[in-house]
Amino acid sequence: MKKTIVMDNICGWPNLTALPDGSILSTVFNKPTHGMAEGEVECLRSTDQGESWHRFGIPVMHEPTKNRMNVACGLAADGDFLAVVGGWDNRVPVGGKIPSYADSHRLPAVVCRSKDGGRTFSVVDFQYRIPGNPWVPVPYGDVFRVGERLAIACYTCPPAKIEDTASYIIFSEDDGHTWTSHGVIAEKDHHETALWFADDRYGIALARSGKGDHLDQYVTEDGGLSWRFDKQVTADGMHPGHILQLADGGLLLSCGIRLKNNWGIGVALSRDQGASWSWMSGLCNFGAASDGGYPASVQLADGSILTHYYISGVPFCERSFVGQARWELDELF
Repeated sequence: MKKTIVMDNICGWPNLTALPDGSILSTVFNKPTHGMAEGEVECLRSTDQGESWHRFGIPVMHEPTKNRMNVACGLAADGDFLAVVGGWDNRVPVGGKIPSYADSHRLPAVVCRSKDGGRTFSVVDFQYRIPGNPWVPVPYGDVFRVGERLAIACYTCPPAKIEDTASYIIFSEDDGHTWTSHGVIAEKDHHETALWFADDRYGIALARSGKGDHLDQYVTEDGGLSWRFDKQVTADGMHPGHILQLADGGLLLSCGIRLKNNWGIGVALSRDQGASWSWMSGLCNFGAASDGGYPASVQLADGSILTHYYISGVPFCERSFVGQARWELDELF
């Protein structure tokens, strides 16, 4: 197992995408605050299976007093790289007086599309709103193909009322150019959600519970139009999640562990499409920390796993940074 710092002094929330040419993009928030400052997500690129990274492209620049930080990323059917990017208003430059979330508003998301592997982007408004819901959909996680459609998870979040968050799946019928329909995953107390589909019918969603801060699993058997609660998957303090389908068909769950003096990154395996999960294994253990988690994983050409995460306030580095672990399944399972 090899652990390194990918980029120092940024908060992160990394999202990993393996591209058809063998390169990998890590899309990260490029400022060292928990979304409180002006800034935007930026694509870091590796052409050597994660050994080195360099700044590559910016899906959309922030406007003054705003940021662009919430993302869902992945590949369209035509091979284009997509980043659906949300954000906040009432932000300040790094080091300025931190504004209150109660005095800030979510920005409507934009769809950023790259035909050159994440270097340059065209940008259009996302536009879709949940009928009857006044709050802006916030993109999260991976872009997923469900049959002939693309799908992303989004959530809505009224200011300062975490119990009223709701998790949705939103669909595109034209390969990500427009987004036109949705399904309800969880109507109350759930937000940041990881998706995985076996085919155009059966899928699972791991949604972060707002009150318990654990992961609940929901199941669909009609392609995401309707969902039912299945089970709680992680203990309180273990969230949010990411699901990677391995080359052998298994599923790898990675999630943050946010327990006092035991912060880290955990991973679990499923060999039956989420019907059961293994015990959680510790991939990273930071001890004390002030913020962190949000892992994402890809499988490399040699079968090893590359996991990105962010962490802040650990004993060996007070600053926020995006780190990675390159590891083998048999090291933990």
